[in-house]
Amino acid sequence: MILDKCKILLVEDEDNLRTLLLMELEQENFIVEEAANGEEGLKKAKTFMPDLIVCDVMMPVMDGFTMQEKLNEDEKLRDIPLIFLTAKSDKKDIRYGKSIGAEDYITKPFEFEDLLVSIKAKLKKSIERKERVKSRLDEIRKSILYAIPHEFKNPLSTLEGFLSLLLDKNYEASEKEKDEFLTYIKKSSDRLHHLVMKFLKLAELEVIEIDEKKLEALRKTRNINWHIEVNTIIEDLSEKFNVTIHSNLVGVDYPCPLDYNSLNTIILELINNAYKFSPPDRIDISFSAKATEKNFEITVEDKGIGLPKEAIDRVIEPFYQYNREHFEQQGSGLGLAIVNKIVTIYKGSIKIDSELNKGTRITLKFNIISEN
Repeated sequence: MILDKCKILLVEDEDNLRTLLLMELEQENFIVEEAANGEEGLKKAKTFMPDLIVCDVMMPVMDGFTMQEKLNEDEKLRDIPLIFLTAKSDKKDIRYGKSIGAEDYITKPFEFEDLLVSIKAKLKKSIERKERVKSRLDEIRKSILYAIPHEFKNPLSTLEGFLSLLLDKNYEASEKEKDEFLTYIKKSSDRLHHLVMKFLKLAELEVIEIDEKKLEALRKTRNINWHIEVNTIIEDLSEKFNVTIHSNLVGVDYPCPLDYNSLNTIILELINNAYKFSPPDRIDISFSAKATEKNFEITVEDKGIGLPKEAIDRVIEPFYQYNREHFEQQGSGLGLAIVNKIVTIYKGSIKIDSELNKGTRITLKFNIISEN
């Protein structure tokens, strides 16, 4: 892995030290920009877009901690690894520096070799992360390109067919037929929109899964309003599907380790699947959530078509759908893949119990990770 020609932003108010470090870093074949304080460093970071920042803590105009906080507010800059240089060796300061995103904390005076080791280690880690992101995105692109011809064919054909009829001046359609055509067009348009949004959601989760900072932030979630959010989501889905969803919430005084977006996506996808794959005369959906001091559990159960044993392990794979020929219009096969990806991100577990023609029960479990 080639690290030379990587760009480093050096932010240091001591002229002599900054000049010395600049020379040393350039001798190591790094491309270096310098700044004398945090405000200047922040401006240069936006134009220089460094691969890594080496920054003093105690500086005039804007100190290093404030600069890091400002970097965190900018989506393009927040993931740049940063190494703090400081004469302050207080553990409280070190903990604070790391809590706001610093990759390392080197106390002055120091040997350049020690700084160089840290720089190379952080750059290597950053490059590897970017390569993993690129690799995963390439895999997603290939999956989408593989899936698009199949998943998009039917709704696009429907759109093309009915639009052609409506635009054909020689075809005299009745008002009833026109209404039917527009209904089919709307359904196909909605399906295409849902497909695209699910593709994007899965891609977003794939990137989050290999972003250590985002993972750490998500895993610190303590959602104390989860029961209010769940009740609202269940009410909305009951109204949408015009069915009664039986709901049971236990331990509402304990927090949930999922943020609202994750919670909403999980419930939406699980209940959507339960509804779609239940015959009209057997729509019976139950939702339960239980929070304790150490765990959080979600269960969704239905009395739908169920799954054979050989399909249970595969339903969480992207684009897989049991008996696709018969249930072609029921979805893309991405719903459970999205749920499973969220479960993985939060270090949870998923269990699927199902029996053909009798129903399915899906249970998700998450541990409440201690912050101490």
